[in-house]
Amino acid sequence: MPHPYAIRLARRSELRTVQQIENMADLVFRRVAMPWVLAMQPAPLPVLQEAYRRGWLWVAVDGINRPLGFALLTTVDGEAYLHQLSVLPRTAGRGIGSALIENACDAARAADHRTLLLSTYDGVPWNAPFYARRGFGIVPPGAYTRALRGLRQEEIRLGHPAWRRVLMRRAV
Repeated sequence: MPHPYAIRLARRSELRTVQQIENMADLVFRRVAMPWVLAMQPAPLPVLQEAYRRGWLWVAVDGINRPLGFALLTTVDGEAYLHQLSVLPRTAGRGIGSALIENACDAARAADHRTLLLSTYDGVPWNAPFYARRGFGIVPPGAYTRALRGLRQEEIRLGHPAWRRVLMRRAV
């Protein structure tokens, strides 16, 4: 039986809940021997606050309005960037992540962006392959702009192994 959900703009009072959802979603990385992900901090409150102010933070909610997942959009070098997409593990496989991606694509298009960029883990089923099935393609390192190289360096500083990460882009 399908589980109903809706997508709406996040409320200011839900910013900490969004961080909790990200932390809970990261628990699935235990399955693929990537424990360093569990030690990483969720999206910083200032980033969430800015996305909230811009109307670029959405939550998927259940029938009684409890958040089940979220999408956080920012920009990198003037390009729409899916900074974070997280869904509670207990709700995986219900189309929530896909719906949040489509919502982010719609918002990027409405803001006159032609593409949506993201960074994710390669070879992890719910990361790069998931996005590839939704129309994202890997950006070859030779096509990285200065800003994208900076994004990659920031990820390394935060503890992401560079060899496991890929940048992906989709037309919106």
